[in-house]
Amino acid sequence: MSIKKVYIFYSVLFLVIGLLALNLNYIEGDDARTILFHAFGRDVDFQPPYSPYHSMFDTLFSLLPTQSETLLRQMGIVLSFLSGLAVLLCLAKIVVDILGKEKPQLCWFLLALPFIIPETLFSSLIINPTNISFALVLLAHVFFIKYLKNNSIPTLVVAIVLFGLGVSFRWSIGFYIFVLYGHFVFTNSAHLKAVVSVEKLKKSFIVFPFFIVSVILWIQISGYSVVDIYEVFVNGSKYLEDKETSLLSVGAVAISFITPALAVLLILGVIYCIKQKLWFPLGLWLMSVLPYFTMGIVPMYKYMITTILPLVLILAHGFLSIKNQKIKYIIYAVIIGPWLVGLHLKSNSAWGPGFEVRAITNNSIETHNFNPDKSTAIENVSLVLGSGMAMPTPEGPRPLFGFGAVLLKDWKQFVSKHNNEREAAVNYAIENKCNILQDVNHSYIAAKLSEKGYSAKDELNASNEFGFHRRFETNSNSINIDVFKNKKALFDSALMQSYVSKNKKVVVYSSYTNIITKLEAKYNTQFEQYGAFWGVLTVNE
Repeated sequence: MSIKKVYIFYSVLFLVIGLLALNLNYIEGDDARTILFHAFGRDVDFQPPYSPYHSMFDTLFSLLPTQSETLLRQMGIVLSFLSGLAVLLCLAKIVVDILGKEKPQLCWFLLALPFIIPETLFSSLIINPTNISFALVLLAHVFFIKYLKNNSIPTLVVAIVLFGLGVSFRWSIGFYIFVLYGHFVFTNSAHLKAVVSVEKLKKSFIVFPFFIVSVILWIQISGYSVVDIYEVFVNGSKYLEDKETSLLSVGAVAISFITPALAVLLILGVIYCIKQKLWFPLGLWLMSVLPYFTMGIVPMYKYMITTILPLVLILAHGFLSIKNQKIKYIIYAVIIGPWLVGLHLKSNSAWGPGFEVRAITNNSIETHNFNPDKSTAIENVSLVLGSGMAMPTPEGPRPLFGFGAVLLKDWKQFVSKHNNEREAAVNYAIENKCNILQDVNHSYIAAKLSEKGYSAKDELNASNEFGFHRRFETNSNSINIDVFKNKKALFDSALMQSYVSKNKKVVVYSSYTNIITKLEAKYNTQFEQYGAFWGVLTVNE
């Protein structure tokens, strides 16, 4: 089988997913915040960008002659989706360039790659500047390999330019320079002693500073400086340190990345590389994880994305090391099984038991406990031929296996259902002329109002006596969004009574289902739940 057939397969796979799964609506709040910067006039004081570390994405979209929320959202999702295809194509190209075309089983491994790491597909269904960044950096790696083979300076220049451009779309992808450096020093190193040759070290001191300069220049072009890079890195590290740890959340982000097939092939690959003294993939993997010893390791594809190529190389060696036909069949079953079979979990959570979120009542829930580890009680677990339970993650829901049914049917329905809830919540507020109260300052509702033609009249963090307050208007109507200073304030009866008494009736929209469940448990008949993410609170007469 030729590599061209792998490229064709990836293209057909993305075409099918595009037709059956791709939904051009928001999946998580950061997507909406990213687009609103452009929809609300690209004024950094009025509506700041989501984050500086996506600077080139915002620069690119600032060149577009439109401020239509709908058009910008759709373009962002489609661009991220196509970038996901480019990531797979570049990964396949690099793997073949490194391992060689003479290995007949390599193409079979590459055909299986998106099924071994389903997150390569799921991460392509959202507005994801990281996908764009990774695709460009991998393309830079393709040209860097050409430079290593033919010593062509123009090829090196292209690699340097592409690398800097790619990193400017997602700054943390800059850690991929460790992979490129590892490739440089480990290339043609049959023995460990050859790795630290003086000649290689001297040449690396000439070549690699240009990659760093390219990154700084592209980020400068996108409007930020070296100081901004430092501050974003430091603030990001503090955020991870301060964030409350949830084992369920950590497990959820790992489901479509650390699959059983990946775990098995990784073990086989490491063993094979050690036995055969193949230090290149192991050294490359070690180089790729070096930055995470200071940042912390999270089993999340997007967070650990700069380690993916070295990881794939080791997986390929693990796959190629299998000679026994029966064991190969077992490996194929381990790869395919999680795509066909899912886990349903019946619990006191609104999520599940399948790939769904339901409006539930749970009067025993603790209103001040927001960590799912402490509030989720699993009642029953069952295997199903189809999609598994939906698990919430920062990048949208992920199924507890059963990946195939989700991508072929359930994903599109899931996203549509939640978009319909936002639509219903906003329509109710407009028709009943009542405020919308959010649990946190997310951008779901603001984006929906923008989609409906409302413009923001207050800057993002405008405030009143209750917390954040923002007014939206059309020529004939206006509506307000409020956010308390702390989500726990939603359960302060006196504060809520004071707030609702000024409005008589208020729509409450949360990005977390357990907030809505807790509100119903707290306020009983005062609160009427209309969906998994919203309800209406009325004042006691």
